[in-house]
Amino acid sequence: MRKATKKKATKKKVVKKKATARAKAWTPAEVAFLKKMYRSTTTSKIAKNLRRTLASVQAKARTLGLKKPVVKKAAKKKTVRKVAKKKPAKKVTRKKPAKKVAKRKPAKKVAKKKVAAKKKATKKKTARKKK
Repeated sequence: MRKATKKKATKKKVVKKKATARAKAWTPAEVAFLKKMYRSTTTSKIAKNLRRTLASVQAKARTLGLKKPVVKKAAKKKTVRKVAKKKPAKKVTRKKPAKKVAKRKPAKKVAKKKVAAKKKATKKKTARKKK
């Protein structure tokens, strides 16, 4: 038979939460400044003046319903450039290395020389006979 064993009680570690920084409340003066300056200046400059984060200024402007004016970009005039005609690129051809072949005289040339030599010999013989 087994003996009953007691389980040891384990203690769980309690992690204390750090105090989170709460958002600073907006004063009426800050809200008035934001409403006045939002359309004409950049949001980052407003954030620096109010000593607030960019995200907090953007969020407050969104809750107040403020919007930046849409800036239309001026239409660019189409300019036609005269492009100089390019000369066609020269094709680079590489010479293939010549294959090393044993130098032999073609059979035709050798045969021609033999025929020519025979003709000379026959001419000489005929010349001797005539004398």
